Amino acid sequence: MLRKSLVFLIALTLLTVAGFAGQVEVTFWHAMSSGHQPTLQALADEFMQTHPDIKITLVYQGRYGDLSQKLLSAVAAGTPPVMAQMYEDWTMKFIEADALLPLGPDIPQDVIDDIPQAFLDSNTYVVNGQKVLMTVPFNKSAMVLFYNTDLVPTPPKTWDELLQMAKDLTVDKDGDGTPDQYGFGIRPYTEFFINFFHQAGGRILNDDMTKCLINSPEGIQAMEYLLKLKQYSLYQTSYLSGPFGDGKVAMYIGSSAGTPYVAKASEGKHGWMTAPLPVGPKNGDGIIQGTNVGVFQLGTTQAQREAAVEFAKFLISKEATLQWAEETGYLPVRKSAVASEEWKNFIAKHPEAEASGKMALIGFVYPHHPNMYNIRQSIATALEQVMLGKATPKEALDAAAKQIDTEYLGE
Repeated sequence: MLRKSLVFLIALTLLTVAGFAGQVEVTFWHAMSSGHQPTLQALADEFMQTHPDIKITLVYQGRYGDLSQKLLSAVAAGTPPVMAQMYEDWTMKFIEADALLPLGPDIPQDVIDDIPQAFLDSNTYVVNGQKVLMTVPFNKSAMVLFYNTDLVPTPPKTWDELLQMAKDLTVDKDGDGTPDQYGFGIRPYTEFFINFFHQAGGRILNDDMTKCLINSPEGIQAMEYLLKLKQYSLYQTSYLSGPFGDGKVAMYIGSSAGTPYVAKASEGKHGWMTAPLPVGPKNGDGIIQGTNVGVFQLGTTQAQREAAVEFAKFLISKEATLQWAEETGYLPVRKSAVASEEWKNFIAKHPEAEASGKMALIGFVYPHHPNMYNIRQSIATALEQVMLGKATPKEALDAAAKQIDTEYLGE
């Protein structure tokens, strides 16, 4: 009897080991820090419960800059992970290296049709003359207006209203010549300017991406408007959630990903809410930010690629994207998720999330160019030059366009 029991236990052990050995391991490199890692791990655990033959191994690689360098080095060495988060300009480099697996052929059309257009644009690339869905949207955020509800009962809906309200809310309480309360806050980074530029009708590059159009009349119009707005704004290079929470800034435009920081900074001090961006001369759109998820075909097995595709499809499922959005503050990446009763119930309890969902449906993304990081830096420099009074809008934008044309386009 003892011998039979031992034989049974040995057989069971061998079967268990064989089961684990038969698992396909998918390494997923990411940059989600401690606040978001638990939710990502929970999603991976949920997926593995229904896919016991697949093991998802999450590997935190530091901030986005660290992740970028590690991925580029791994691709150069032919040893990338099976899947990873990636920005669009990284993705273009991976496509050039023939390192990425196109995901479009494995995504059902009804799912593709359910993804907001800006997210599709973000993940679609021209490969061999054809538009191909190469990656899928993941941690996406939209630009929204944060406002102090103790000072702003109704948020501005247009550029003119924003400017007038910023002026009215700028107050020098002690008469020392420096405002104690600013109507608005400006942090000079590219996406802040690009919102106004796009709302004025501007385009960064021409159709074949051989010329920069940032110094167009629309660019000058946007920059001149921001100069007017700056008169009634706290201007600083660091994040604005702190002075907003302290009541020093009544309104500012920022990424919806900053919502948890605004909530923490404002707690016990004043009420706050978010709103869609004020509408400009041509539209009220805002830029969509955040990374996508791609699967590498370089250095991976077919089994790993198939398993990774299944996990990518799971991450953009209605249920998973709702969980991700509700627990992290990022956006749902399916239109059906935004329209669902679950999301409406969530919004009822967290009304600050409503504006970002609306902005996601009218968002836009940067054109796909491998040098977009450098192009963005040139635009940021132009904005800072104008805001500091070191150049006129035309001078700064002409210089930026010239640098972009000569150094970053046509390569």
